Amino acid sequence: MTRRPAHESLLLELSEESYNLWRHNPITAAYLLHLGDQLEAFRTATADLLEANKLLPQEGELRGRILTLRELQSLSLEHIKNFYRQEESEEKSGTASD
Repeated sequence: MTRRPAHESLLLELSEESYNLWRHNPITAAYLLHLGDQLEAFRTATADLLEANKLLPQEGELRGRILTLRELQSLSLEHIKNFYRQEESEEKSGTASD
């Protein structure tokens, strides 16, 4: 079995309490508000393009960015851990994609 990178081990061993302390840190809170501001900017741009009948060429990109920002705003520790657990189980079963 391959050795896990340090950041993966750190995240897998992180307690819910430590994660919540990070989530409520003033810098983290400011960053999450920044993500919300970006989300609103993309929504506004999307509405402007829709009104100008120019949304179609950029629709997929804007939708993807909006969904990504929402996901980053609400990312839970369990989601992070599941990502690395899934990666590990795929590696063990030989189904990991290259």
